[in-house]
This record gives sequence, C-alpha cells and structure tokens, in this order.
Amino acid sequence: MSKIDKNFTAATQKGSANYNAVVTLIATPSGKFPAQAGKIIEALLTAKDYSLTVGELVGKDGSSESALEKAGLVTVQTPMDIWSHYRARLVAEGLITIS
Repeated sequence: MSKIDKNFTAATQKGSANYNAVVTLIATPSGKFPAQAGKIIEALLTAKDYSLTVGELVGKDGSSESALEKAGLVTVQTPMDIWSHYRARLVAEGLITIS
C-alpha cells in the first residue's frame, strides 16, 4: 500500500539553470554568427569585467530586466530559451566560460 512521505523532495532537473553561475566572455566570434547568439556576446561586452551571472543575463523571473533584452534581443522566445540554445555552442567555440 502506498503512503505519503511528507519529507519528499524532487531531484534537481537535468539542465535546470544555476542563476548564480558566472558567464565570462573570453573571445568574440569572427565571421558569420547567429544574431541571437551575438546578443549574448553584446550583453557580456557591456558588463563589468565582461562577466554576468546567468540570472543577470536572462532575468530571474521573466522580467524585462535581463541584460539580453537591454542588449536589444527581440524574439518571441524567452531570454532563457535563447541562452539554453546557444550556451553549449558558445562554450565549445571558446567564446565564454561558465563558473
């Protein structure tokens, strides 16, 4: 028979965002580059020491206070969707670090 465990907690979701992780720009792209990914680069270029937390970059609550929106990102997708889509590519191309 099943019973209720009042101390149950869900495991951390795979791919869930760590809003305190620090994203640092270490290089800018050359040649053709997706415009939305370019807005991530632009947002980091304007940041102190070329670094922002993920929360600062995408906004923590879907607000319009994200650095991506301040950099001019215009899309129907959320800043978090854009970040999630391009994050691995930006790291793989040696453009950003995440710590």
